[in-house]
Amino acid sequence: MNQIISKQMELDATQKEAVRACTSPDNRIVAVTGQAGTGKTTILKQVYEFWKRQNKEVVLAAPTGKAAKRIKELTGIPAMTFHRLLEYPMPGEIDEKTGKALVSSDPKCDRNKPIPYDIILGDEYAMVNHEVHRNLLDAMRPGSLIRMFGDANQLSPIESAKSLQNRPSPFMNMLDKFNGVWLTKIHRQEEGSDIISNGDLIIRGGMPKRSNTFILDITDDPVVVICNRVLAELDDVDDFGNIKDEAVDFTSIHNQIISCTKKGWVGTESLNAQIQSLVQPSGRMYWELERHQWDERSHLRIFEGDKVVIMKNNYGLEVFNGETGIVSKIDDQMGIEIDFGDKVTTIPTIQEYEDRHGSKYFNPQKDIDLAYVITTHKCQGSEYEHVMYVMNKSRNFLLNRKNLYTGISRARKSVRLVTDQRALSLSLYKKDDKIVR
Repeated sequence: MNQIISKQMELDATQKEAVRACTSPDNRIVAVTGQAGTGKTTILKQVYEFWKRQNKEVVLAAPTGKAAKRIKELTGIPAMTFHRLLEYPMPGEIDEKTGKALVSSDPKCDRNKPIPYDIILGDEYAMVNHEVHRNLLDAMRPGSLIRMFGDANQLSPIESAKSLQNRPSPFMNMLDKFNGVWLTKIHRQEEGSDIISNGDLIIRGGMPKRSNTFILDITDDPVVVICNRVLAELDDVDDFGNIKDEAVDFTSIHNQIISCTKKGWVGTESLNAQIQSLVQPSGRMYWELERHQWDERSHLRIFEGDKVVIMKNNYGLEVFNGETGIVSKIDDQMGIEIDFGDKVTTIPTIQEYEDRHGSKYFNPQKDIDLAYVITTHKCQGSEYEHVMYVMNKSRNFLLNRKNLYTGISRARKSVRLVTDQRALSLSLYKKDDKIVR
C-alpha cells in the first residue's frame, strides 16, 4: 500500500506553474495533466491544503469508487465519486435487451441546487465523459472553482452516445480551452521506475525495454502462456504451503491480468472461464448467477474463492464499479459475501429502489462478474502490485498506444506483457484510441 504523501517535494518550474494556476482565485477552471511519475498527486495535495488554509469548503472526487478509494489512500484526503457528489439517483428501470436506462436519471444537483463546495478537485479526469462533465459544470455554485487532474495519455472515457465517442474528451477540451498545464518531467524513479520509463517510451511510439520488472513474452499463443503462468505462480509454494515472496498470485486482488478486449479468444470472458477452471477444483459446489438479458451468457458460475468485480455503482450496498474482491461465502438465503480487502459486503438476490412509478426490485448479483482478467477500461483509475497485460493481433482495431500505456501503467512493481510481435507493433504505431469510420 502506498504511504500517504506528507513531505513537501522540491517542485520544478512546470509544477510550480500548476500550483500557481490551481491556487489562483482568478482561474475558475484549471486542468493539469502528466503521465505517471510527474507529480500530479503531490500537486493535488498541496492545492487541497492551500484552499483548506483559506477556510474554503473543498471536495475531492473521482469518476469511480475505486479511483476515489485510491486517491484517498495516496493523499489521506476523503474522496467520493462524481455521481455521489452530483447526487445521481439509484439507476431506474433499464431495457433488459440493451442495458440502457429507459428513463434518463438526472442528478439532483444542478443550477437550482448547486454543489455545496467552494473548490472541486477532480482526479482521474481523463475518465470523465461529456454527460458527467456538463452536469458537473452546471451544478457549480457562483464563485466556486474546479481543478482537474488526469493523464491525457490514457484511454478516452466511455460515452453514453456513440456520436460523442470520436470527439475530444472533456479533459482534452479543458486543457486546450483554458491553457492547461502539461507536466513533462518524470520525478518518481524508485520502485517501478522501469514501468514509468517504458510508459514514456510507449507514449512516444518507442519499443519498451526488457528488464527484471518489465517482462516481454512474445508468443502467438497467449492463452497457453497466461494459463501456464497462473498455475506456475500458484504452485510456487514453500514447505508450509505458503506462496513464496517472489511468486505473483494473479488470483489475488492486489495483482491483475488485463486484456484490451471483452470478446474474442484473448478477451476477458473467455480467459476468465479458462482460469476459473484451472483454479477451482472439479466437483466443488458452485452458484449460478443470473445474467442481464443483453448478456450472451444465460448464467455465470461462481465458486467460493473466486475473484470477482462489481460492474456498476450500487450506493445502497456501498459497492462501486471496478471494485474487485474474493467470494468468501455463498449462502442460499443471505446471498454472496465478497471480501474487498477493506470491507466485506453481502450481495443479496433482490434489492429495492424507488423511481417515479414507486418501488421496484432488481437483482444486484447480475452486476457481479469474474475478475481474474478485466478490461483496460475497467481497471482505469486502479493500481496493482503486478500486472500481466495481454494483446493479440486478432483484435487489431483495439490496439493503440493509449490502451497499452493505460494497461501497463496500472502496475507499481512489475509488468508482464504477453503479446505477438504484430500486435505490439500495431499498438505502438496507432497513437490514439479513436475509431476511424
